[in-house]
Amino acid sequence: MNYRRLAQWSMLFIVIIFVSQAFLIGRLFQVNYEFLGKVVNTTLNDVYTKDMNKRLGQVSTGAHPTMEVKDFDPQRPVNGYDVDAMAGVDKSNTITLVNIAIESFLSSEKPLKLSAIDSVVSILLEQENIHAVFYTRILDLKTGKELECSKKNLSVKPTAFSMIQSKNIPLNFEQTKVLQLVLLNPLKTIFSQMLWILILSFLLCLFCIYCLYSLQSTLSKQKKLAQSKSDFYNQVSHELKRPVSVVYQAIDSLLNTKAIDNIERRERYMTVSMAELHRMNSKIDMIMALSMEEEGMFRLNRAEFNLLNLVVELRERYFITAPKPLDIQIRNELKHPLILADKDHLFQCISNLIDNAIKYSGECVNILIHLFEEAGAACISVRDDGLGISEDDQKLIFLKFERVNADRKVHGYGIGLSYVKQIVEKHGGHISVQSERGKGSEFIIRLPQS
Repeated sequence: MNYRRLAQWSMLFIVIIFVSQAFLIGRLFQVNYEFLGKVVNTTLNDVYTKDMNKRLGQVSTGAHPTMEVKDFDPQRPVNGYDVDAMAGVDKSNTITLVNIAIESFLSSEKPLKLSAIDSVVSILLEQENIHAVFYTRILDLKTGKELECSKKNLSVKPTAFSMIQSKNIPLNFEQTKVLQLVLLNPLKTIFSQMLWILILSFLLCLFCIYCLYSLQSTLSKQKKLAQSKSDFYNQVSHELKRPVSVVYQAIDSLLNTKAIDNIERRERYMTVSMAELHRMNSKIDMIMALSMEEEGMFRLNRAEFNLLNLVVELRERYFITAPKPLDIQIRNELKHPLILADKDHLFQCISNLIDNAIKYSGECVNILIHLFEEAGAACISVRDDGLGISEDDQKLIFLKFERVNADRKVHGYGIGLSYVKQIVEKHGGHISVQSERGKGSEFIIRLPQS
């Protein structure tokens, strides 16, 4: 499996999701912003029309006046105003001219009050679920000055999104005096309307980031595991080939030379062959035990045996097969050396600890095996004077396929200490390590005596 290609495609899809989310949110914001502008324009037009009709009703002495415009002729005066004679007047919109004429008529007796406009605007905006600060004002477009404002204390610097200004409603025929509604801080209103969409988008982004992180982490672990398994198979093949090669050479020497008649040489060859075969058998048992443990099929074969005798047997075997000068000291403080455990697997556990002490040491190896009791447990301590283990590596050494001091060219699977930990825990015990870089290591196995 091409993990890198899979990771690249996954990142590409997540980036596409992010870009799509950003585009949709941006588009939704634009639509809401434009809609809010239309609401502001519609609201001001409605309010101004209602206010003008109300003021007309207050001015009229009889029935409410009505106005109907038919076939508008600019040469004809409108409500006493000669529009055609006025310079700079846009005569294209009849309704606007009529409204301006009415406003000019009302301005003398019932002038426009911004406070009244604001009160009605507030009601209409509330109905549209728009809760924002606003004000109305009258501007002089010719001079650019603000002639009147409903809220004089507000000081807002106009920016792209700091306010929404309605379309101007002209109040004179020259259309230089206009009424305008200004909505402040429209972003707050828009984002409040988009709140759930933003929350869901944010959660989706977090989920995508988490998925990307999980995918990257999983792919990294899978890649590392695949590499570890590949190295494991290579090392196992090499390690199992070595004892076969040694036994083959020993048997070949016995068959093709007169060594078979030499009792001393014959015994040495046979001893070496037995030791290599035993080592190969132990490695195979260890691998099978780990495999069965993963499948939940592993079981211990408990029996009572003498722990001190087991350690002595191990020492004698290593004196014969050790690849370098070796000194193993045994200190026994057990009052009752009999223990109920799986002898073969415990033998392999202690053997693994001794193997590691020999591998990661200098030219000469000094090992102390200390047997003692502590809090109702039988303890086995294996101490060496080798390279030691750093504090960071101590957290990894019991993980499968993890190897420390990998810069040293020594054979190993990275499963020995993992196997030891699983066997000890199967017995209901515990294993710990005390080590310092350059000053050796001490592994302590604690097993319940009952």
